[in-house]
Amino acid sequence: MITIAIRVRELVSSNVDSLVSKAGEPRKMLRLLQSEIEETLIALHGDAAKAKRQRERMEDSATRLSAAAEEWTGKAKIAIDHGREDLARAALLTREAERAKAADATAAAEALGKQIADAATVIADLEAKRTAIASRIAELAKAEMAAPAAAPAADTHVDRRIDRIEELERRAGFAEGAAEAPSPASLDDEIASLQQASAIEAELAALKAAAPAPAKKAAGRKGK
Repeated sequence: MITIAIRVRELVSSNVDSLVSKAGEPRKMLRLLQSEIEETLIALHGDAAKAKRQRERMEDSATRLSAAAEEWTGKAKIAIDHGREDLARAALLTREAERAKAADATAAAEALGKQIADAATVIADLEAKRTAIASRIAELAKAEMAAPAAAPAADTHVDRRIDRIEELERRAGFAEGAAEAPSPASLDDEIASLQQASAIEAELAALKAAAPAPAKKAAGRKGK
């Protein structure tokens, strides 16, 4: 995606009038630029389709992981009912780990969704640029037929469209790629770990309070 993003930035930011004024054969140069835009559009459509498939997989994974995580709560209760506090604690820790995996999968799906939206914006920008170039090619052809020696007139409409496309590119930030979120500070991680441990201990205490009385007491009463 990085190579395509750089190529997109160059294509979208290119000024048609400036290119035409510097080119020895303006129409030939514009046709080459138009062809390059079309090739980039094909690549972008392919990447967007791939990102959509990846997003669907991440969403499915998040759903499965979330459902599996909640099953560990019931397993922890079973362990408590049988007097196995150690197993119950391990089950609750496993549940939290699975919940974290589900959250990561959800975040990945959301990031892919943003990439898809950015790609759609850039595709629209490139298509607008392609349309502007096609119009300019037609204008140059007419100008050459009417007055071969005359310089092409400035096209303020094309300039306005190019300026708008450049602004959209800066606003979308597609060429730079999605910024990765910074990792949390070690202090935040440690505090979060303490909070999770406290929550698990509280849940264990609640499970123990709700657990039935140990079977050995009942057996003792029968022996008397």
